[in-house]
Amino acid sequence: MRKEGRSVSTSHGASGQSRDNRGGERSAAVLFEGARVIVGEGELVIDDAGILVRDGLIEQIGPREAVTPDPARETVSLAGKTVMPAIINPHGHIGYWRGAGADSSHFSGENILDHLRRLAYYGVSVFQSLGTDRDDTEIRLRDMQRRGELDDEGLATLFTAGSGIAAPTPGSSNGGPFFAVDAVHEATSAEDARRHVRALAAKDVDAVKLWLDDRHGTKARLPPAICRAIIDEAHTRGLKVAAHIYTVDDAKEAIHAGADILAHLPRTPEPDEELIELLTTRGTAVFTSMSIQRPDGDAWLDDPALAELAPVKAIADLRARIRSNAPQPLFDTTEAYQRMERTLRTFFDAGVRVVFSADTGLLTQFPGFAEHRELEALVAAGVSPLAAIESATQRSADLLGLTDRGALEPGKRADFIVLDADPLVHMPNTRRIDSVHLQGRPLDRRAIRDRVRKDAHSGA
Repeated sequence: MRKEGRSVSTSHGASGQSRDNRGGERSAAVLFEGARVIVGEGELVIDDAGILVRDGLIEQIGPREAVTPDPARETVSLAGKTVMPAIINPHGHIGYWRGAGADSSHFSGENILDHLRRLAYYGVSVFQSLGTDRDDTEIRLRDMQRRGELDDEGLATLFTAGSGIAAPTPGSSNGGPFFAVDAVHEATSAEDARRHVRALAAKDVDAVKLWLDDRHGTKARLPPAICRAIIDEAHTRGLKVAAHIYTVDDAKEAIHAGADILAHLPRTPEPDEELIELLTTRGTAVFTSMSIQRPDGDAWLDDPALAELAPVKAIADLRARIRSNAPQPLFDTTEAYQRMERTLRTFFDAGVRVVFSADTGLLTQFPGFAEHRELEALVAAGVSPLAAIESATQRSADLLGLTDRGALEPGKRADFIVLDADPLVHMPNTRRIDSVHLQGRPLDRRAIRDRVRKDAHSGA
């Protein structure tokens, strides 16, 4: 999230630049035809569409009869299918989840790669991990991926904020996430915080993450002077800052300090006119982060799409934990969650910059599947299906400064999900995936499924 207009190179050519074939000769195009296409921007939906893809980019898109014929093209029929852009999730935590939950002992480079495969399998093309990196492991893998050194095309593109920042809590752990408190930098002064941000910038992180709130009075709150120093130093170095908040007052403090993103909706009380004016006039983004707090029981664990990658034992273990309230969800009561739903609708109606966030990788948030639960939660809260999808595609791409993806438009990457049923009719249909295409090429989902299952069985 360093600068607008950004494109990221990966081993399979994510720069968004068209390539010549054999010294300048244009490569053959592929026409995907007959599907209903959700473009991902605004209300635009194309029935019986044609998507002409060449060299990983969309060359033409529109009604099938309007796409210019190309005698050399290959044609792929998607009749009866629905196509939507690949999902972009700018807020989660990678490398900690294994089995039925997150723990510091699970973190490793191999686990990060496993999560990137799971994300791609479920149609998530870009994933940003916010503030829980250990020993620069995420940074190292991200850099390898951007240099084309990871010999695996079945990976989501990784973004990272490195190690985030929280206040130390004397006699206790800090207010960072429970599974990574020791990976978070404890800022003891404004200058100490600035040094950490400078070190992050030297590693070319994609954002800076801070935890501002006091975790219901159980942890030390990040002092305003340190919060302002973090944000000022980050902005000086071209980096955006995401602030973890809980209350409306937390949100106002973060915005006044200059935060670019609120990593959660304010959860108590309901937003007042002052907060809405601050958000709309300053353009501060607000992450949705709904499904991680949704008191929706355990029926979703029966979804066949989850069982494709989640072991039976993991599903059973999480079901038992949900029924015993062991995941310690972040909502206080059903009433509190309903207040969040009202806040979400208020923000959309007011024109606040609401951006998709699944807060993947902890509690109940299986990597890859959590993103689909988030889409369902947004629609259940009263957001229109088209607006929910746009928040998870074009809006997320805009936030990350990615101009080469996010919507299905000429000149952008052909990153899309082919669905067996229409999510505009029933949002959980996003889980009914026929295929995932990255740069127009079908992902080998069977190979990913076999590898993930083998690794899970071996305990890798």
